[in-house]
Amino acid sequence: MNHLAPSPTLEQMIKDENLALAYQWLCQARKDSHHNHDVWHLRFHWASIKSELQQQLRAGEYRFEPCRTIQVGGESVGVWCARDALVLKALTLVLTDQLAPRLSDDCYHLAGRGGAKGCVRQVKGAVDGYHFVCRSDVDSYYATIDHQVLLDLLAERIGDGRVLALIEQMLTRLDNVNGSLHHVDKGISKGNPLSPLLGVLYLDSMDKVLGEYCQQHQLKYYRYMDDWLVLCKTRHQLRHVVRLMNECLDAVKQTKHPFKTYIGRIKETGFDFLGYRITPSSEQTVTLAWTTIANHIGKLKQLYEQGAAAIRIAEYVKRWLQWARSGVEIDLQLVLDVIKTSRLGSELVKKGFWG
Repeated sequence: MNHLAPSPTLEQMIKDENLALAYQWLCQARKDSHHNHDVWHLRFHWASIKSELQQQLRAGEYRFEPCRTIQVGGESVGVWCARDALVLKALTLVLTDQLAPRLSDDCYHLAGRGGAKGCVRQVKGAVDGYHFVCRSDVDSYYATIDHQVLLDLLAERIGDGRVLALIEQMLTRLDNVNGSLHHVDKGISKGNPLSPLLGVLYLDSMDKVLGEYCQQHQLKYYRYMDDWLVLCKTRHQLRHVVRLMNECLDAVKQTKHPFKTYIGRIKETGFDFLGYRITPSSEQTVTLAWTTIANHIGKLKQLYEQGAAAIRIAEYVKRWLQWARSGVEIDLQLVLDVIKTSRLGSELVKKGFWG
């Protein structure tokens, strides 16, 4: 552990002020829950529950309930009970406050770092002048995180054994899948407020190794969650970056995604990153990646086949365009032309669903 830097403690986590922030977050996050949801019981009895939580956590007696797993957009998402979600948020607040300042500035998915749109803007602003790119991500990142590797990384940064024990208990939880309980021995769940921070920390060594090399050679490195990109000037630099990347991934038992990795020269048509197509020309604005447009057309097709009203389809298109344009200057007309000239788009225009 780095003794020169402050280390998160359990006492910081269970302070009244920190629990109050976690409680406010929970109330907002679950304000539209069903009237039988356990969040309402917690809110009604919060004064007594808070005291009980503090005692259990201080004594190391707190136990997480099985985490309910649901499918959202084809991905497994964990839904924690209200009490567990509050405890995880309180833990997240303290760990983020203490650990985030020590993490790489090249990571964009932590709060205040600019997010995906900020990352895309930075890449577009820097790509002119570079000739090679290494773009990759991890195959099933969150689901394949090794618990022992993660706990070892946390132990280097956290001196309070009670905090580490709480995280270990959260990792080795039981998942409730349609009423059937499954023991978890690998991966972290999406839907956990702590997961984004752990996701940054797990590849922190790669951030530092690639970031240092890029700084020494005037290259550019960017990471958003499990997607990362390096802009290089020469093929020799590109090869060295790939070697460093592979060594860092091997050290944490991760592998590159076989279909989402591109290593080579930057073409005039550009490359895809975080759902956008980025070209090297400073005269061209960003546009959307074809996969992003294809997913949009697929959703339109689903709505159309379900017999959705024209106003519902129009509202979906409006929200999608607002998302696509927010935070990034894109060639909107090109995007619209691509969609409208698709087979489904042409049919929607003919029928008056979309002008």
